[in-house]
Amino acid sequence: MSQQSRNKGASAPSSLHPSAILDQAIAAHRAGNRSDAERAYTTILRGSRTHPVALHMLGLLHAERGNFADAEPLLKKAARVDPGNPEVLFNYANVLRALNKTDDALGWLAKAITLSPNFADAHLNRGAILMARKEFHGAIAEFDRAIAIAPSSAAFANRGSAFHQLGQLDDAHDSYQRAVELAPSNPQHHFVLSEVLTQMGRHDEAIGALERTVALNKAFPFALSKLVGSRRQRADWRSFEVEQAALDEAVESGVAVDPLTFFHASSSPAHQLTCARTYVAEVAPERAAAIPGTPSPASRLRVAYLSADFRRHATAHLTAGLFEEHDRARFDVSAISYGPDDRSEMRDRLKAAFERFEDVSHLTDEDVVKLIRQLDIQVLVDLGGFTAFARPKILARRAAPIQVNYLGFPGTMGASYIDYVMADRIVIPEGEQKYYAEKVIYLPDSYQATDGRRPPLPNGPTRSDVGLADDAFVYCAFNRTSKITPPLFDAWMRLLTKTAGSVLWLLDGDPVARENLKREAVARGIAAERIVFAPHVPTDEHLARHQLADLFLDTLPYNAHTTASDALWAGLPVLTCLGTAFAGRVAASLLNAVGLPELVTRSLDEYESLALRIAHDSELRTALKSKLATHRSTWPLFDTVGMTRHVEKALDEMWRRHCAGEAPASFAV
Repeated sequence: MSQQSRNKGASAPSSLHPSAILDQAIAAHRAGNRSDAERAYTTILRGSRTHPVALHMLGLLHAERGNFADAEPLLKKAARVDPGNPEVLFNYANVLRALNKTDDALGWLAKAITLSPNFADAHLNRGAILMARKEFHGAIAEFDRAIAIAPSSAAFANRGSAFHQLGQLDDAHDSYQRAVELAPSNPQHHFVLSEVLTQMGRHDEAIGALERTVALNKAFPFALSKLVGSRRQRADWRSFEVEQAALDEAVESGVAVDPLTFFHASSSPAHQLTCARTYVAEVAPERAAAIPGTPSPASRLRVAYLSADFRRHATAHLTAGLFEEHDRARFDVSAISYGPDDRSEMRDRLKAAFERFEDVSHLTDEDVVKLIRQLDIQVLVDLGGFTAFARPKILARRAAPIQVNYLGFPGTMGASYIDYVMADRIVIPEGEQKYYAEKVIYLPDSYQATDGRRPPLPNGPTRSDVGLADDAFVYCAFNRTSKITPPLFDAWMRLLTKTAGSVLWLLDGDPVARENLKREAVARGIAAERIVFAPHVPTDEHLARHQLADLFLDTLPYNAHTTASDALWAGLPVLTCLGTAFAGRVAASLLNAVGLPELVTRSLDEYESLALRIAHDSELRTALKSKLATHRSTWPLFDTVGMTRHVEKALDEMWRRHCAGEAPASFAV
């Protein structure tokens, strides 16, 4: 027996005819024995450098491994040697696409289609490239051509995605629905259908689509968290504990879960870090390229704020004053806005607050990165994190030398490319820094920016105007329904039971949530009419009506954030319970910064007891409101100028460290 026949996996003998070696190579390739196949293809090419099949198959093998740079020259040569083979041109185009050479890829796909007019996959891939370039109408035309040739679930799903991104929800729905009909066992199709149904306001159907997604694959990325989030937005607590356990288990087992939903449900900073890291790996893995040049101190530090929320939005209401107060002699401040233009007064105010306001909503992530680098931004402050419409891939490409997580997302982003998180010692105690991928910057008071330039409150409505009895004690909880949990609601109902003539004043929203909350109250022995709902009104009217309440009740494990700031600005004391993670410590941070630490409790029992004491002691209520009225103008919380100076010191220190060649490190301002 020869040495070669004894050694399993050895390369094919060179004495074999090339066609025989090729047969062996392709057989090994199909069987997954890529090393054997590579040796055989290489043997053929040593004898014939232009062998079209060997060039093609070896190029494909490299592409399968993700080695696109190695695949490109082989497939380029194959395309030249065998220009009439549409499969070769198709595969070469796909490698060019993977290398982001999209113009060339489109051209080679067009050549493949010319050779084979019924090449549906070539149309599909052209559509996918145009989608990535945000050329949605062109993409839809390609998907339509693919569907005309060979209707497939993939073509309909991609077509639905293009319509979805154009905001044409009816067309998106119809395309997604066809994808579901053609491939009902594919969880992806049910999931994307749920997304568009949610946007259409068809929430029952959206929840049904999510239930089907989870039933098909309980580990499908984000499906479980979206399902749990949807139910909690409607106060549907029938499976609350089971869903909570399932969320925790999913995070622990590495299933991708929406971080914002999980942070609403989780009390564990360790689990939150795990969740964020899994999410980043799925959605926005690091794709950083080295930023050329040697950093040096600049006459003015070039800072940009990145956000979808430069409009009538809670983040904008908090930060507008900060942007306006920046010292223009020392800081060059830009806005990078990828959200919608709502043409509001707030949008106009923000445009005026920045030296440049870049609307990048129409640009790809790559183009936004190029713009940020062209502007030579030195510190990029991300205000969105993983909130709605966030685009973390911009940060994943390391758009700026220093990247900071601030304000919009209350916790770690779990990403290696986020250098710092701006916080305070209440929301992130020093002993919990290990649960943050970022280094922690400690601002001296509360981390939360506020706008001290808000106009005086307008004359508010009377209690009778909003459906409140003049003699009622009004517990107010103007947080989103998704922040209300059954244990907290239990405590609130006990407060109503023990406070004669009291009511609970909640924000109105989803009519299903309203009915569910009433039913939950009745199940706890409270008449439904003692739950009063406040309809949506403009911001100034909403702030003014706070003055009709007696006490604001905070939520846990996710506190009121902007909502608590609003209540305190309006003169309404906020009672909170200190949580165990960033999102559950924000109200405590605000109360300390406005000089009312006595309203921070450490347990739900203490929370409930203090609420009752305040409800039954009119002198205590008067004293708290009087103290808040005095402190509002004298304590740090609403000192926008002071807050801005602290943020500027943090920005300076970040850049000083960078210029000195020092790695990011936690520090206090």
